[in-house]
Amino acid sequence: MGQGAWANLQRAFTFAFDGLRHALRTQRTFRLHLAIAAIITTLVVWLPLSSVEAAIVVSAMAAVLVAELFNTAVEAVVDLLVERNHNQIARVAKDVAAAGVLITSVAAAVAGTLILGAPLAVAVGVSAPTAAMLARVTALALILLGAGGLVRLARQHRSSQVFH
Repeated sequence: MGQGAWANLQRAFTFAFDGLRHALRTQRTFRLHLAIAAIITTLVVWLPLSSVEAAIVVSAMAAVLVAELFNTAVEAVVDLLVERNHNQIARVAKDVAAAGVLITSVAAAVAGTLILGAPLAVAVGVSAPTAAMLARVTALALILLGAGGLVRLARQHRSSQVFH
């Protein structure tokens, strides 16, 4: 790789780190998700997980952080293009991006519960069969709560549809 290619790669990384700095500085939910990821990373290292289980948990955490970054990017572009954000379509774009973060977060929480729940419960003294059952029940509860929330939002949305 020539010097020009290395310079381009360095610039690309600089832009990426600038984006991360911006998100850390301005996005409260990104910082919250990052703190949760740090706690989960500690559990991944501490608990006896297979490499595949650890990879799934890390991928789920990364998906949530990436969704947050995309949401931030959508918000920035919408703010740039729409004066004072009173445009209904701009609101839809921001809401849909935020919904992507929500769905990604719920899916990551379910995956994390299924993978980390039983080993964590066993580590604190719960029997293995009970721990496995608790993890599955908790994951099911998260799925039901998420689905219930989506149904509730869909019913609310019907009465105030943007597009007919």
